[in-house]
Amino acid sequence: MNQLVRQGHVSASYVNLLFDWLEAVHPALTGRMPFERPSPGELNRITVDQWAGMLGWVDQALGQPDLPLQLASMVKPSNTGLLGYIASCCGTLGEAFARLQQFEHLIYAVNQLSVVLDKDTVILRWGDEHGRPGHLVDTTAIGVLVAFSRTLTDKPLNPLRVQFINPMVASIEPYTRFFHCPVYFEAKWTEVVFPAEALSWPLRAPDAVMRQILDQQAELLLRKVSEAASPWPQLDRAIQETLASGSANIVDVASRLNLSTRTLQRRLGELGSHFRLELERVRIGMAKNMLKQGEMTLIDLASFLAYNDQAAFTHAFKRTVGVTPARYRKSVQQFGSE
Repeated sequence: MNQLVRQGHVSASYVNLLFDWLEAVHPALTGRMPFERPSPGELNRITVDQWAGMLGWVDQALGQPDLPLQLASMVKPSNTGLLGYIASCCGTLGEAFARLQQFEHLIYAVNQLSVVLDKDTVILRWGDEHGRPGHLVDTTAIGVLVAFSRTLTDKPLNPLRVQFINPMVASIEPYTRFFHCPVYFEAKWTEVVFPAEALSWPLRAPDAVMRQILDQQAELLLRKVSEAASPWPQLDRAIQETLASGSANIVDVASRLNLSTRTLQRRLGELGSHFRLELERVRIGMAKNMLKQGEMTLIDLASFLAYNDQAAFTHAFKRTVGVTPARYRKSVQQFGSE
């Protein structure tokens, strides 16, 4: 697994959901756990591999096929950290989903969430550009998202469809019962689809002043989390600076890092990565931010990111995100206005 790009991390608050559930439902198993409860704190993280190991151990010990759904049903605001409190202060479900898209990595940093508005539906979509952490990790995450979202509004919130990128489970009945909708596996993307009208639903405890304060705290925290999670933050900056100068050349990136090209390639190889993969990761991240700002044309954006032409940019973006840059920009603008 690519340790630089694909490792990913989850917050201690989120991981503590598993320990809270064990203490409440299977207290005898808690003492046998070969893992320690992580210390609370917004900056405390564990890797996705460690999280998958915890879930896997409990799954083997109990043999309950709906383990992720049982965990999700017990989620509390404290398990979602600062992001959960921000969502609770929002005025509408659309505002809460916008914060999820912006600050998701505060609690769960694996693959990037994309929000797509498609006619009368809103699609929350995750790909596998940073790897596939597996059924237990993915299903717990989607279950927590839906369960927590249901606590925010007085209206019955049920998806229209849920689908997972992972292989089919032995029994699908617990999943359709939990999500109250059709559930599919072995899909191209992991998706949760809601009716678009739900975006305007009011939340139970809106507080615009507190939301603004928490938004500022979340932006600062997200920068700290991103810096702490990257084993080579200088690489990202070097690629960004090289792209801004009009180049996508490994020689120029290596020069900014005061390394030879061969040394840069060797270090990336030791991390299980390679230059083209890192270049594309940084490019797509920059593209998303610029598309949200909406100030550059797609032709200019392709040129700024040092693609050969707009077609190459569109192909690379759609391959990673699942929609074209134009569609992504439209969805962000519409979604952000909810």
